[in-house]
Amino acid sequence: MRPAIWKASPGPQTAFLQCPADECLYGGAAGGGKSDALLAEALRQVENPQYRALILRRTFPELEQAKGLIDRSKQLYPHLGATYSEMRHRWTFPSGALIDFGHMQRPDDRYKYQGSEYAYIAFDELTHFTEAQYLYLFSRCRAAAGSDLRCYMRAGTNPGGIGHEWVKKRWGAWLDKKHESPAEAGELRWYARIDDSDTQVERSHPDAKSRTFIPARVADNPYLAGTDYERNLRMLQMVERMRLLGGDWDVMAAAGTVLRREWFEFVDAAPAKARRVRYWDLAASEKKTKGDDPDYTARALVSLYDGIYYIEHVGRARLRWRGVKKLIAQTAEIDGAGVRIGVEQEPGASGKALIDEIVSMEGISGRFAVKGYPAVKDKVARANPWAAQAEAGNVKIVRGNWDVDAFLNECDMFPEGPHDDQIDAVSGAVGMLAYSGPRWAIV
Repeated sequence: MRPAIWKASPGPQTAFLQCPADECLYGGAAGGGKSDALLAEALRQVENPQYRALILRRTFPELEQAKGLIDRSKQLYPHLGATYSEMRHRWTFPSGALIDFGHMQRPDDRYKYQGSEYAYIAFDELTHFTEAQYLYLFSRCRAAAGSDLRCYMRAGTNPGGIGHEWVKKRWGAWLDKKHESPAEAGELRWYARIDDSDTQVERSHPDAKSRTFIPARVADNPYLAGTDYERNLRMLQMVERMRLLGGDWDVMAAAGTVLRREWFEFVDAAPAKARRVRYWDLAASEKKTKGDDPDYTARALVSLYDGIYYIEHVGRARLRWRGVKKLIAQTAEIDGAGVRIGVEQEPGASGKALIDEIVSMEGISGRFAVKGYPAVKDKVARANPWAAQAEAGNVKIVRGNWDVDAFLNECDMFPEGPHDDQIDAVSGAVGMLAYSGPRWAIV
């Protein structure tokens, strides 16, 4: 008998691996062992030579990160005789079965899988994906007739992220406290797509697919419960603490619960050896009438030294696109060539084309390093890392010739205020500084 290389923890993780549903969402809080469960479930049919599986994260750097899915799979899958292709991001098992790792950073990346067949498809951190990406992969969840393969979908996630609302709606019977017909954890219900609407149906319906949700929290994980990881979750700000520790899908961030002006200490300058970046949150619009209140183009200069972030400058303006490009070039000259430039990149080909236009424009091309960063989390989730640092006293504001009060007012009202462009710009800059892997990504 082959010795056990991994054993599911009792309770939710075991229930997840025994779940018969066509579609199962697992977790709903941090620390419940979601990633390991998805990796283990992928092994169920590897003895079948026709088996193909796909495990997804929104971006590839998330797959590659330390203790991420790929890293963890390398601790498990070789024990079963599998070999890994770094080029194809694929495990091949002795039977010929395959497990692929993939990503869908841009919305249209879902079409990369057109024509593929996977008996098992798993999404890690489902709320980072769009509903269209998730639903499209159902068309890839299939196997050849006579293969004896079971075809099904699995996902793990926490509350929050750009997909929070659609995930909550799809599993509303389990996640929404106000649902008219609440379901118990692990209870199977059947749904079908009728008139382009997700509809609960009887099990006998010809298009019925079973669905369920199995909750898991850090307290359910014997390897993490009572450890520093759980204690760190208790130190998060209220909204994130209630979501990640308590699995609360209803809590929403209110003004003053994410950022507060009293958390920031003022200093005269950032250390000379600090790493500095400039991040742009673009909005090619200008105020045309007295009643207009369009978004701003915002820019933030942030530096990092010895674990302390320094907000050196934040500015915003309402300009047409020609004015925005001129401002980018002027600001780059002032900041200097040693300051990396990041720009939030909108989804799709148009977003990439805009970044290419900035990189190649006069005054920037060949002189300054510019990269686009797709944002795959919601605004609050992106702000939370540096908000927590600010609360701990690790974010300083550098005095200077800029409108500090306008920035602090936006902090006080975030996320309920009329504008959050300056917050987004700082979030992007902190993301650039915090990420130290071979590829930069604001995730």
